[in-house]
Amino acid sequence: ASTAPASAPTTIPAGFDVAGFVKQAKINFLKLQEANDQGNVGILHDVCTPEMASALEADIRARHFARQTTEIEGLAAGLLEVVTEGAMHYASVSFSGMAREETGGPLNGINEIWHLQKPVSGETGWLLAGIQQVS
Repeated sequence: ASTAPASAPTTIPAGFDVAGFVKQAKINFLKLQEANDQGNVGILHDVCTPEMASALEADIRARHFARQTTEIEGLAAGLLEVVTEGAMHYASVSFSGMAREETGGPLNGINEIWHLQKPVSGETGWLLAGIQQVS
């Protein structure tokens, strides 16, 4: 009989570089926030699915491309799962931390799950497909 403690089942493939993936996810979070602040829709189309890029671009257009400054503090990220269904890999990453959306403004909590996808064929890297706000 094994005396090893029972562990929760995981949906992260063996050998998957979790630390590297999470590090890159945090970089992409900050890159996307900066692109949003600057109204840079080109970057959105580079790192998002077409549908997600269009939704984020609509938000930028609604503010008439006005620049904004968002400060992010204490950003933490964790990989929740990586699964493959058909021709696509899917990953979910949780983000938490604090954000200040205007100079001198209050800090507000960040509690989101980003849903990413990547073709099994490798024709693109991981693209943001959705953002889920967690209450």
